[in-house]
Amino acid sequence: MGQFRVESSGETLIVVIDRPPVNALTADLLEAGTAFLRELAGDPPTGGVVLTGAGGVFTAGVDRKLIAASERDYRRRLVWAVNDFAAALYRLPCALVAAVNGHAVGAGGIMCLASDWTIAADGDARIGLPEAKAGLPFPRVPQIVMAHGLDPVWRRRLALSSMLLSPAEAVEAGLVDEVVHPEQLVDTAVARAADMQAQPGFAVVKADLRRTALAEIAAVYVERTDPLAG
Repeated sequence: MGQFRVESSGETLIVVIDRPPVNALTADLLEAGTAFLRELAGDPPTGGVVLTGAGGVFTAGVDRKLIAASERDYRRRLVWAVNDFAAALYRLPCALVAAVNGHAVGAGGIMCLASDWTIAADGDARIGLPEAKAGLPFPRVPQIVMAHGLDPVWRRRLALSSMLLSPAEAVEAGLVDEVVHPEQLVDTAVARAADMQAQPGFAVVKADLRRTALAEIAAVYVERTDPLAG
């Protein structure tokens, strides 16, 4: 699956973003991840899914150096790749837990919000949505995930100021649900995913909670406007 690595812990699948040094996201990486997630949605693991990063970073977001050197067609492709990956994460019918092992910036923050539960390792990692500072507007699907996952006040603060938060601050903002010791991160995430998935009504409750957002995401694909127009 390209720059993702897939591991198992019991019945839980661990998906690792693995593109050194900072797990920056490219169109190729996101498209491969989307294809895998769509396949996974058809046959979800009975212990749920954990999403994490290799090394000491969850993800630094999209590869800005690659964007700066790219043509308009690549930038358009990247926007849709971000949309597709965020939608595939949000549509997973099984439990999805983000294990944030380091910086989670831009698209990394969206991954936190698209998950059912997000756990961050205690430390000096920074988590946020600094697209305004990077000069990268939010694609439509991430906008929908933000609208349904963040309190409006924190959405305004994070999106317009590009502030980056510590793990503890990210809990207050609603980007993260709990903070644990780094050595406990993956084990805790696996336990949370398995426990959530084991609930008899989990899939139905998750679908009900996301029904409105999923309809809005589906509309993005019906309209399919040019993200670089204007």
